[in-house]
Amino acid sequence: MFKQPFKNDKAALSGLQKIQQTLVQQRVLLRTVQSALADDFARHCLHITSTKNSSILYTDSSVWASKLLYMRQTILKSLSQHFGEPVRTLKIRVLSKQIVRTQKSPKKPSSNALKSLSVANNAEASDKLSISMNKLISTLKKNNLSS
Repeated sequence: MFKQPFKNDKAALSGLQKIQQTLVQQRVLLRTVQSALADDFARHCLHITSTKNSSILYTDSSVWASKLLYMRQTILKSLSQHFGEPVRTLKIRVLSKQIVRTQKSPKKPSSNALKSLSVANNAEASDKLSISMNKLISTLKKNNLSS
């Protein structure tokens, strides 16, 4: 029935293809740079972007960024050979690891658990623990009903 459901949407497909093509070119560039460097340096080269005369190499730490700056001439030479024209500038940037911490909400007890707690708790007027437990159970019941 629907052989080509997105027949009129060819522009979005070509946009995706362009992005994919750019990523492939960047991977090839990264492999070119990594092959020109020693293995310990190559492991810390994460990504590279390039325009006509300049390139930006991304690494995982500031320590490796400074070490890669000493390898600037080797990297520029390999990029120039790849492009067939001189690449003049190289910037090295650090990709920071962003840790997103989400605050976990406390797990709410089930109604069965609350029932069994209230049955097990014998509230005596003199027992402070039993009175506190009853207050806790009633608060948990109110919270379960409100959400």
